[in-house]
Amino acid sequence: MRENLQNVLWVAVVLILTACGSDSKSNAEDIAPGTTALSIVYESTTEKAGKMIGHYHVHAVDDNGKAMSGLKLKMSLINGVKEIRNQKLQRAVGNILSTTPISFHDNGVSFAQTGISVGDALIVLPSSGKTGISYLGDWTIASVGTDLTLKENSYHLETTENLTYIIGNEERLLGGSNGNRGILTVAHIQKQDTNSTFTTDKNGFTYFDVVFDPVLAGHTVTLGVHTSGNRMGTSKVVGLRAAEFMAAEITIPNTGATVTVPMTLQISPKDSGTEHLIDIEVNPRSFKVEPLESCQLNLNRSNFHTDAGGRVILVVETKGTVDTVDKNGTTSTSGAESCTIKWDGGISSLALEY
Repeated sequence: MRENLQNVLWVAVVLILTACGSDSKSNAEDIAPGTTALSIVYESTTEKAGKMIGHYHVHAVDDNGKAMSGLKLKMSLINGVKEIRNQKLQRAVGNILSTTPISFHDNGVSFAQTGISVGDALIVLPSSGKTGISYLGDWTIASVGTDLTLKENSYHLETTENLTYIIGNEERLLGGSNGNRGILTVAHIQKQDTNSTFTTDKNGFTYFDVVFDPVLAGHTVTLGVHTSGNRMGTSKVVGLRAAEFMAAEITIPNTGATVTVPMTLQISPKDSGTEHLIDIEVNPRSFKVEPLESCQLNLNRSNFHTDAGGRVILVVETKGTVDTVDKNGTTSTSGAESCTIKWDGGISSLALEY
């Protein structure tokens, strides 16, 4: 009887192993790191009912470049960053530990002394020599102490040091520094189709939207994605794109004086009211003063961070006009009577915030 029972159990085990080996479907639990690559790709931005909607997709392929279908994905977005060391991005200082449960350590920080909360997202970003999908992407913080305890599992994870990371959630206060009243803003991830799931299709794609308040246009968020089951992930820092960024041209007299000029930058959606572009650093090279022979922008004395009214403060050195008299007594004037200040606009005019 015992021998017959052993034979039955052995046959059952063989059948189970055979069935697992013959399963041709993509299954995160059965995939080892190095056999899959994940990426996040921006597509376009549209506007609907006063909301800005950025369209993205995740692309999954195996080590032969073939699409990975059937991968179930989870996603996180960081809009409001929990600063550590007075910095948003923590560069090459994080250590992920293959403990049970998985934990995260930073040699220079006790996370219990920060504003990090249970439920915040930890997103590990790719950096030089640190691109393993077993640790990249988003993690859910399950508890906060000297170290962070993480919710997800990653069966192939090995302890890895010197990781670049960021921690936060979907809410952010814009323009509220130094006790000033600010604007509470939200960005979140949603499915493009309410009937769809975050599962890769036959082409290895999963489509998703980033929905954000118009005043967040131009600002920076971090996207993280990982597979359910045996966790593998990726992440990306992106600037939120909008229909149009604009500023009215300003004309100043060329008197030879140094002139301080406030310029208001705006977000101009197609289907809703204009918003001020607030609390963001603007690329100094995106401002032009013409003609150059008469006026020049003083980069060192200007302030290119927009205030609560969307204003930057530009300092322009004007050279003045010069009258000359020739030998016939004819007077001529060199130099323009006025100069024009312009802003290029566009997402390329805005620096990423970290």
